[in-house]
Amino acid sequence: MSPWVPRVVLVLVAGAIIGAIVSISVGEGGPRAIEIEEGEEVVTFYTAIPQEGRRLGEPDAPVEIDVFTDLRATNAADFHEETVAPLIEEYVRPGQALINLRHRSVGGSPVSLPAVAATIAGEQDRQWQYADLVLRNLDRAGAAADEDFLLDVADVLRGLTREFETEEFAEELRPCADADEGTECPAAEVPRADDELATELELTAEPAIVVTGPGGSETLMNSPSLEEARAAIERVAASP
Repeated sequence: MSPWVPRVVLVLVAGAIIGAIVSISVGEGGPRAIEIEEGEEVVTFYTAIPQEGRRLGEPDAPVEIDVFTDLRATNAADFHEETVAPLIEEYVRPGQALINLRHRSVGGSPVSLPAVAATIAGEQDRQWQYADLVLRNLDRAGAAADEDFLLDVADVLRGLTREFETEEFAEELRPCADADEGTECPAAEVPRADDELATELELTAEPAIVVTGPGGSETLMNSPSLEEARAAIERVAASP
């Protein structure tokens, strides 16, 4: 046997191992410029909570919470972690409230691409998981929260749930990313309507919530604290 044979075998084995590692690290969607983190935590958090489109929670819950936020804003990421997530755990999961995700664009176009992407994910009843992943990885994406980043988020969601159709998602997102070239983007209508509603309510650029229940409705602006949101929920939950 030639002394070169073992060396050739070693090279081939090493190449196969490296290829496997690369394949695992990039997932189904190809190499990522930004590695999406905290995917398993996000999927676990929303497990067993009913979800349809923008709505999270039981449809007949006595209290309804509308969250207005911009998925491109770092303050929105903080607001989600400090206020929205605890509200979901304390009120939505046990069925005391349902919560709707409404998109607000605080600069430039009234519709942002992350808002459109989340809306498309909502067509597969994964809008909240998708938006949460975007917000948790926003500090790494920065100005690169573009189509590639949004596709990477979808790819991670697909890898964790196996119920998320990334090809369908990508096909609907692609023309929206090229909307400035005159292509149509049907998914933009929902976030556009959200932004119009925010303007009608005279909301500020900061995240806001509107809480509605048997006792009336309250609007909390400028990134309300968890304590402020809890108090508002308790007030509107009380029958007049």
